[in-house]
Amino acid sequence: MKRVIGLLWLPAAFLFSGELKDALLAAKKQQKPLMVMVTTESCRYCKKMKEETLQNSRVKAEISDFLFTRVDQHDPEAVHYLPAINYAPTIFFVSPKFKIVNSAEGYLPPHKFLPWIEDTKNKLGMVSGSTALADEQSMKEHQGDIWMYDIASAIDYASKTKKQLMIFVGSPRSKYSRKLESITFKSDAVQRELKDFVLVKIDKGDSDAKTYGINPKRIPIVYFMTPELKELVTAKGYFKPSDFIRYIKYAKSKI
Repeated sequence: MKRVIGLLWLPAAFLFSGELKDALLAAKKQQKPLMVMVTTESCRYCKKMKEETLQNSRVKAEISDFLFTRVDQHDPEAVHYLPAINYAPTIFFVSPKFKIVNSAEGYLPPHKFLPWIEDTKNKLGMVSGSTALADEQSMKEHQGDIWMYDIASAIDYASKTKKQLMIFVGSPRSKYSRKLESITFKSDAVQRELKDFVLVKIDKGDSDAKTYGINPKRIPIVYFMTPELKELVTAKGYFKPSDFIRYIKYAKSKI
């Protein structure tokens, strides 16, 4: 896990009034860590993180030891008290001494967010409870959900886990997109070869993907990339598992 170390730059005596300020002071007074979720009004992945990940029973159990507050990315308090925020949602884990010990950018499903909580608790010297077991159980529950769904989140996750990216662009209306998902990507041999990749699924024409220059005319298409979006190899069209594995191995050879 990437560690973000820093101190919120204003001492408690000079903090302005507001919800983030109140939460920071409460964390200091109660000697509890604080989890700050940075959102924006139009952020669909913020809503997904709030309604799916943070409402997951195991996640709720693991963050019960944290105080929690939410702040808009453009709120003056976020600008004053937090590091530069490049993407929403972003979650900061803050110690009672106002030290930022961890941060997670972008949407993460429960089974991928749980390790961040465990890592934070370890850095804070807290007992991590049943996170490891919860993560294992959650992984089993989500074994069919191999995908991340926005590129910014995937880039951040790949960087922090030292993995590469596989970006699949398709459509539910595309016969060969469905075939790739139902046959090739579900192959045990393919999944073993992809263990060093963060897998991203994007619908054709996705507006967020276009900002990264990913807007193919024909689908399905699979891009193998580094976390810096350096292209390793591109696979166009449908491939059965044995043929697709050749692309994966070629991509690995170029890392």
